[in-house]
Amino acid sequence: MKDNEALSKYIGSLVDELSALNIQNVVISPGSRSTPIAMLVNEHPKLKSFIAIDERGAGFFALGIAKSTKQPTVLICTSGTAASNYLPAISEAKESRIPLIVITADRPHELRDIGAPQAMNQIGLYGSFVKKFIELALPEASEAMYQYARASMNRLYRSCMTAPKGPVHVNIPLREPLVPNFEIEDLFSAGKRHQDRAYTNVSESFATISKDTIKQMHELFQSKRKGLLICGPYVEEKALHSILELGEKLGYPVLCDPLSNGRTFINDKALTIDTYDTFLRFGENVDTLDSEVIIRFGAMPVSKTFNQYVQKQENCEIIVIDEGDLWRDPTLRATQMISCNDTEFCHAILHDFQLNESFDHDWLMKWQTINQKTKSGLQKSELFEELFEGKIVQVLAKNLPENSTIFVSNSMPIRDIDTFLHTQNKKLTIACNRGVNGIDGTIATALGMAAAGEHITLLIGDLSFYHDINSLVLAKLHQLPIQIVLVNNDGGGIFSFLPQSKEEKHFETLFGTPLGLDFQHATALFGGVHTKVSSWFEFEDALALKHEKLHVIEVLTNRKENYELHQKVWSIVKNEYEK
Repeated sequence: MKDNEALSKYIGSLVDELSALNIQNVVISPGSRSTPIAMLVNEHPKLKSFIAIDERGAGFFALGIAKSTKQPTVLICTSGTAASNYLPAISEAKESRIPLIVITADRPHELRDIGAPQAMNQIGLYGSFVKKFIELALPEASEAMYQYARASMNRLYRSCMTAPKGPVHVNIPLREPLVPNFEIEDLFSAGKRHQDRAYTNVSESFATISKDTIKQMHELFQSKRKGLLICGPYVEEKALHSILELGEKLGYPVLCDPLSNGRTFINDKALTIDTYDTFLRFGENVDTLDSEVIIRFGAMPVSKTFNQYVQKQENCEIIVIDEGDLWRDPTLRATQMISCNDTEFCHAILHDFQLNESFDHDWLMKWQTINQKTKSGLQKSELFEELFEGKIVQVLAKNLPENSTIFVSNSMPIRDIDTFLHTQNKKLTIACNRGVNGIDGTIATALGMAAAGEHITLLIGDLSFYHDINSLVLAKLHQLPIQIVLVNNDGGGIFSFLPQSKEEKHFETLFGTPLGLDFQHATALFGGVHTKVSSWFEFEDALALKHEKLHVIEVLTNRKENYELHQKVWSIVKNEYEK
């Protein structure tokens, strides 16, 4: 037997099967025990590898690539605590249904639980946060074992890509010596049954709606004239067109969360409602908008006021369309869960369906009128001379080129996007980590999307920026152009809108948390360009600059003033209703 043939062909089969499954992107966190996996990935002609030294950032970087490509990204790390640092990204991937294949190298069984260095229990390390866990057998030199390695990758891929999509984990125990033998001629062909396809053909399938449910829905729509269709986060673009078509047929307003991207693809559908987060905070509006049926596609919208509105709909059919088997209803008000692909549901309902009588024009017009008045009030903030955080969103939407992606941090930025980003005839993609809604890994995720080829502008606050500042090295290492709009209000701006803000004794220490950092130094450390702006003219000029590397545009705002300007906007909007 050639030197290290078992290890080389066994891992070579596994790595080659990833390529056979049309996986292209692999993120590697360097380490010793994962040596053969990393080296053979790097050697494979069809796999593209990215090095990400810090495992927490690496996890989110891989998540960003997968979020953009809609295909699994592979994550590879060594044994020990390295693997535990992937957990934040894996938990986000699970909740936002992003496909990841996590490969952790491990000590062989004889070195476990005996005090060996860099060894810990990695069996089921990620618990319920992964859809499937497999521990592979130790490498052996046999065609059956090479086929076993390939088949195992197919099992993981199938689980990863079956609705609801999500992360999977394979743990691979390895003995020394760890360096593969690159002189073996058939390094990537062992265990292969077909030259041009995967070991096992995995067919994609869609959950469909039954004839009985279609009939039930037809009867419901005939009797319920006051309905809403909700496009939540993660609705696919193909489904958006079908949902709008269904809304047009039924005369139901379509409420589009910014992360559905229903506000930012070219459309002329007047029934798209985009300011509900604002007008549903006013009780006089809510009282006139009692729904009889609400049908939601995608995850629960970002808007807290919409959630509260749903809670108040006492005599309303609330239907959730969800292809997966998860229970996405934080309102606890759903009356029916339909396991079906969004597009398939709309097509099934629209087929051979005719309303017995015309829809309620007054109902649709009421939502449209309130929406238009609200939008008119919100747009008046474009006249503010102060560096208002809500206006940053409006300026971005106007100045970014067609087909740009705005990646949005959690806390205040995503809420300002929800409030101030309106329908337009410019194709923009809005993305955010709204699975677990954490602020960690924001920079890394945005850079992952940039690595997938997207034109990225990241909108982020100073605390989130600081939290993931080490991920800026990914832009330098992989020469990734990214524009970062850093909203620096020296602390946690969202807490100024919460009840904690009234407790002045503890507020700044526990919630305001001012850092007082000069981020210009951090940008320079990672080879980026830093621009600090103090006016809207300077901001627009900075956005117009074209850099082929990291560019941080820092906008200094004031937390107290920002809160007061938001209150001023609500007052302006309320005056619009009285005209």
